[in-house]
This record gives sequence, structure tokens and C-alpha cells, in this order.
Amino acid sequence: MGPVQCELVWDCVVKVGSMQGFLNFVRYYPIAGLFFLFFYVWKKGVFEKFRIQKSYPGSDRIWQEFRQSAVTLVVFTMIATTNITMAKLKWIPNKVYFGEVSGLTAWLYVAFSFILISLWHETWFYWMHRFAHLKPVYKWVHQEHHQSVNPTPLAAYRFQATEAFLEGIYLVFFIMVVPVHFYLVIFHTFFAMIMNIYFHSGYELYPKGFASHPIFKWFNTSTHHNLHHQRFLGNYGLYMNIWDRWMGTNFPNYEESYEKVVEKRHNSLTKEGIPAEA
Repeated sequence: MGPVQCELVWDCVVKVGSMQGFLNFVRYYPIAGLFFLFFYVWKKGVFEKFRIQKSYPGSDRIWQEFRQSAVTLVVFTMIATTNITMAKLKWIPNKVYFGEVSGLTAWLYVAFSFILISLWHETWFYWMHRFAHLKPVYKWVHQEHHQSVNPTPLAAYRFQATEAFLEGIYLVFFIMVVPVHFYLVIFHTFFAMIMNIYFHSGYELYPKGFASHPIFKWFNTSTHHNLHHQRFLGNYGLYMNIWDRWMGTNFPNYEESYEKVVEKRHNSLTKEGIPAEA
């Protein structure tokens, strides 16, 4: 699906806003919903052994996650529409480019810009997240999200409007400075959403040793973020475990907790006669 290209008139703003809203809602609810239905309903028994917390949240909590996610999607839509409108008015720069990506150099730059935007997002998220946990700020920014102590995939976007704004604005700053292809922006936001849904899933699918592996330990796990929801002050990172390790904000027993979750799965699979990491 291509970008909306039009002159800056009210009809154009409506078209841009409608397309952004469509992209946000049509991506999030079907994917988070399918993930929820697969793990919490259809294959609940099969994947019981992959659970991080043994208990399941009540239906009221799940409904709150579903409902509050709509607020976040509306805010994300408003950010994108305002950004595009302001760029068309030449009030802010916008380095998003369009057209065919042709040649090795162009593709290498696309790959480089994906790495760059991911590192920027991780950095923004980590420090914004720590800011949101400050006592004077927490109530006004982050309290809603932490109502999900035992999150489901639908908790991924359970933000109050203030946090949704802070969660989404990182992209505006990035594209004001760094040239990035339109479809790479779409791919990045899709990737970020998928990872966010997984980290809030309540299930750990990664293998033994992942959290302490010399290379993979720099990437986050579902257990990492689930511990943040359980214990609150620590494990602030998003995709990566870089800032938490550098700043000493991992929970001290994070790697041990991860291994306990995976070992429980390993033992359960072994009893059933299934290869543990299959």
C-alpha cells in the first residue's frame, strides 16, 4: 500500500489521517488479537509450559488492555498526521524519501538506516521509560501501563495518552534528521509493534542460554519485560539489553530468572518425550 500523495488542503489532511488510522488499527488489533487467541485460547494447554507467570489475568484486565490500546492508536495516528501536515507546510523538515530502491549501495543504506532507527528507538525508549518511572511523573504518564502486572499481548499498547505521545514522538525526531525510505518506516513500525506484542505476551519462546549468551544477551527477551511488569523498577529496555547492562538497571537475577523459566519448559517437554528445544 503506497503513501497518500496530495496537495495540502483539508481533504488531504483527512485522507492522510484516515490512512494512518487504518494502518495503525488494521495492524495492531488483528495481530495482537490473533496472538492472544492462539496462546490464551486455542493452544492454551499446549503452550502452558511456556508461561512466564503461572496465573492468567482476568477478563476485566484483558478488556482494559483492549480498550486502552485504542487510545494509543488514536494518539499515534494524530502524531503521524500532524507530522506529515507540518512537513507539507515546511514548518519542520521531513527526510522520508520515496521511489524504487535500486543498486547495492541503496540497499545497504536501507539496511543501515534500519539499524540506526532501531538503535535510536531503543535509546529513546530506555530514557523515556526511566523518566516515566520518576515519582512526580509516573501517575501522569506510566501508571495505566503498569495496571497489567501479568500482561497479555493486548497490553503492548496499553498507554494513557501522555505516554502514547512520548512513545510515538521518537520517529518524528528521527525523520527530521536522517533520510529514510517510506517503506522502511512502515517496516520499522511493524517490527517494533511485533516485538512489543511478544514482550508483553506472557510467554517465553527463546532457547536456553539466550539471556547469558555472549552475543544474544544484548537482545531482550519476553522474560526481561515481564519481570519489569512484576517488579517495577528495573529492566527498562525495549528490543535490546544494551542500556540496562551499561547503566546497571537489569534486575540482578534476570539471567537466573530467565533460565528458571526455560528450565521449567525444558523439564516439561522432556517428560512428554519431546526434544526440549524443538
